[in-house]
Amino acid sequence: MNRRRFRTFAMGVGALLISTSALAHHGRALIYDGKKETTVKATVTEFVWSNPHVQIGIEAMDANGTRRQWLLEASSTGILAERGWSRRSLKAGDTVTITFHPGLRGAATGDLIKVVFADGRQLEAGILR
Repeated sequence: MNRRRFRTFAMGVGALLISTSALAHHGRALIYDGKKETTVKATVTEFVWSNPHVQIGIEAMDANGTRRQWLLEASSTGILAERGWSRRSLKAGDTVTITFHPGLRGAATGDLIKVVFADGRQLEAGILR
């Protein structure tokens, strides 16, 4: 293969790899209803401090009085650390009041807004405006 063909081939492969990774990151508007907020008193079932998004499992009563489990997505560990979070901020069994944007079409997911502890301490999620 001559140099020109190889360079063209390499650029094509590079463009394909870059576009694939760009598509891998989802827009939150495609998953969560940013116009709605849900607030529940919940028990933390899991807290996963990892990138690209921290995850929090909770169990709480929904608006209909049915016990449900949700998996909430938060920002990256770096952004949350800037807001005062750490890997020890939450643990299974903690009781908190938690606010999130609910998943679209009733999905048991959410985009975390904030966590409020019984003593009134708050942890905000994401980039503060």
